[in-house]
Amino acid sequence: MKSLKHSSFPEIAERAGALYNEEEDTLLLGMLGQEYLVRREGVFVRGQKAPETHAAVILDYLFSTGTACTMTPWRTLRDFVDELTPDFRKKVELPITTYTAEILARSGNLMPMLDSKAVPSLIGSDLALTVRALPKVYLHVEISQETQDFPAEAWMLFSHNAHEFLEFRNLQVLAELFKDRLLSLLRIY
Repeated sequence: MKSLKHSSFPEIAERAGALYNEEEDTLLLGMLGQEYLVRREGVFVRGQKAPETHAAVILDYLFSTGTACTMTPWRTLRDFVDELTPDFRKKVELPITTYTAEILARSGNLMPMLDSKAVPSLIGSDLALTVRALPKVYLHVEISQETQDFPAEAWMLFSHNAHEFLEFRNLQVLAELFKDRLLSLLRIY
């Protein structure tokens, strides 16, 4: 784990787009519509220690060298590495596809909880979302429902320079966290 103990929180906050609380010496950072509190002893969400995967993504982001977000042109996960990413489709896009009808029906309720907004589709899908995954990392999600001619589909793209803020493996973890949060919210709302 990257060291929070001796890091300059004010500098990190300025570069990463987090809020610095001088009185408590903490950072407040939004990820996928949830607020995370970063203390010297770790990352917390809703008053409890954040799951390891969440903390890993947040720490990678906070200690990255990225400075400014370049949103477009959007990029696939594969654009960031020279290797195949078959797990990505199986772990992220296909599970979303399974719930296409429910997502489309409840998108108005779900979008604010994911820090997302509907945007014009790039490919003519039924729903296109831009998700502020982290202050300077965005996801673009396209969802199409099943028709007579085509099965339901979901595609996920990343802001153009997302790799400057997260290592490749954490880009995939961030997408998985989005999928998990979306499907969790579907069960609740």
